[in-house]
Amino acid sequence: MIANELNTGLINAVKEKLSPKDNLANTLMDILCIGKEAIYRRLRHEVPFTLAEAATVSKKLGVSLDKIMGTSFSDNAVFDVNILDYNNPFDTYRSILEKDVKIFHAIKEDPTSEIGTSSNIIPQTLSLKYDSLSKFRLYKWMYQNESINCQCFKELEIPSKLVNMQKEFANMASHIHSTYYIWDSMIFQHLINDVQYFCNIHLISEEDRGRIKEDLLLLVDELEMMAIRGKSETGKDVKIYISNMNFEATYSYLQTDLLQISMIRIYSINSITTQDKEIFSGLKEWIQSLKKFSTMISESGEMQRIQFFKQQREIIGQL
Repeated sequence: MIANELNTGLINAVKEKLSPKDNLANTLMDILCIGKEAIYRRLRHEVPFTLAEAATVSKKLGVSLDKIMGTSFSDNAVFDVNILDYNNPFDTYRSILEKDVKIFHAIKEDPTSEIGTSSNIIPQTLSLKYDSLSKFRLYKWMYQNESINCQCFKELEIPSKLVNMQKEFANMASHIHSTYYIWDSMIFQHLINDVQYFCNIHLISEEDRGRIKEDLLLLVDELEMMAIRGKSETGKDVKIYISNMNFEATYSYLQTDLLQISMIRIYSINSITTQDKEIFSGLKEWIQSLKKFSTMISESGEMQRIQFFKQQREIIGQL
């Protein structure tokens, strides 16, 4: 019964990818390199597609396995948990970023690409280009996990491959055609509080505190210019809103005409992701609804924009 439902889900998902002139059986024969009779046995549900065959079709046609599962089990959604391996955190974190970077590369020239975030922390699409900010983000997570030996901030050495991948992630994110940021008004204060805590317990030196402070001021300068222009450094559209309400979590979505991904931040630097359409629809609607409680400061709201960035510089000055 389950095999038949999964077969149906795969077949329906493939049909949606094909044009009316394409033949389903011939397409599957070419992809799977098996004979016509073997394909028809699968189409007649006499023989189920194997997991390997479903994965091959998914990779070739861009058919989401989440979608296949969702078609068969409508009350469920498939999530990718993206949890880091405590025994090898650098490599697993880099592999997660690398997967995202590949998606960004694939949609770089897509005029329908859009990303939206409602965030109570500084989004990694903005912070990962700054060495001390990206290092602190990783350091905080590693310090909190007792299974990872991590003490002083200065002692943490991030492999150059990971540093480069973080910067490529931030760079490729700037090529998204349209970006919507809705920020908690305490977005910088939260980070300052975290940094100050580690300074107070003598795990971040004065020298490193200075570097973090310097990068934060550079980031504020960049964000203010982005807000004034309403454009990223690559000339793509950016809209920034400041919420009058605090957020309990960070939610994001990425979409094109052919792709919808929902992301929910967990465990500081991790996120769970899904391509489930219903989850995506609800999450995007939630993020967009927050605009009702927010003030747009990109290309408009000049007084509010000046006041917001002035406040952020004052907050950073406390560090």
